[in-house]
Amino acid sequence: MDRVLKNEIGEVKVNVIFVGERHIKDLNRDYRDIDSPTDVLTFLYKDQDLFGEIFICPRQVEKNATKYKQPYLTELIRVVIHSCLHLSGYDHELSDNRSKEMFIKQEEYLKEVERYDS
Repeated sequence: MDRVLKNEIGEVKVNVIFVGERHIKDLNRDYRDIDSPTDVLTFLYKDQDLFGEIFICPRQVEKNATKYKQPYLTELIRVVIHSCLHLSGYDHELSDNRSKEMFIKQEEYLKEVERYDS
């Protein structure tokens, strides 16, 4: 996470918060008008004291790992990298040409982590 943030943004403080399915569902409903749980939500503040927050639902990450036949830890790292890229300005939900670039970077950072852990 630190490497992604330093490369993409610089030295910033970001909180990572693990929550249950009910909490992530409430956040998703309140901030995105989607009344269902999700794996991760990213909130960008750009405050000097706190640049942003990443809310992760481990149970949803586990479900996605199973669905995509990925190890849980790989999927968890993927969502953290994904959120860091959101904090740095990438967005795949808008018709933005940076969407493809975001997913390429996400997988490159993930490969970097996997090489480091090997």
